[in-house]
Amino acid sequence: MNPESLLALLASSAIIAATGSIHCVGMCGGISSALTFAVPEHQRQGAALWWWQAVLGLGRVTTYTLLGLLAGSLGNKLLGWLPGPSMAFGLALSGVLMLLLAMHLSGKGGLLAHLERLGQGLWRTLQPLTRKLMPLDHPLKAWLLGMLWGFLPCGLVYTALALAATSGEAFTGGAVMAVFGAITVIPVATTGVVASQLQAFRGPKARKIAVGLTLVLAVLFLFMAWQMANGEGHAMHQHAAKLEPTLGNDALPQGHSETHHHDH
Repeated sequence: MNPESLLALLASSAIIAATGSIHCVGMCGGISSALTFAVPEHQRQGAALWWWQAVLGLGRVTTYTLLGLLAGSLGNKLLGWLPGPSMAFGLALSGVLMLLLAMHLSGKGGLLAHLERLGQGLWRTLQPLTRKLMPLDHPLKAWLLGMLWGFLPCGLVYTALALAATSGEAFTGGAVMAVFGAITVIPVATTGVVASQLQAFRGPKARKIAVGLTLVLAVLFLFMAWQMANGEGHAMHQHAAKLEPTLGNDALPQGHSETHHHDH
């Protein structure tokens, strides 16, 4: 993958995470707040609590990165079937998924609600393991609990994974999800540290803001996909037009022009 495409994928992943931060606070903020009480009491404030929340976040990022590696590897098999530029397809798919996420956030369900229900089966299997890691009295337990947390069904994560899959490369897919996860760490950790001051981010107004930002991002991704598909298609057409005379001359036998001259 060329550097420009890689940068575009990473930037898209960062935008998804940044725009979806309100959704992250609303969905995972409660979990982050609850886990605060699993930390030893004398470490539930100040820098110590921030540190524990960072370790939990690192665990989530680890899971997201591993899922991204898998998605990028599996996506490589898909790219061969695409009719157009894979990057354009990835942006278009992300745009569609962001539209579905907006419906989901607005309470209208949709496809992502069904996907989350499928993911809940895996989560129910893993959830008992979280109790065995309580209380959080060792960094390794916090990291492992964060990894399990990363499997929590989430439409926003599925959207980022779709983008990672269209990279067609394991490493790139992992990088896309690592960037996504890293950006979500701060808002979720902040909720766990100062939960009482962030209750407003879980109300109806916050939901409307999240839906609005998601719709804006969906339109942006769809526009970028349309622009990239048309731009690359136009460029390929121009390139083919320039090559056509050269290819036509090269296709002639080397002695053809000389023989034609002697015939005159």
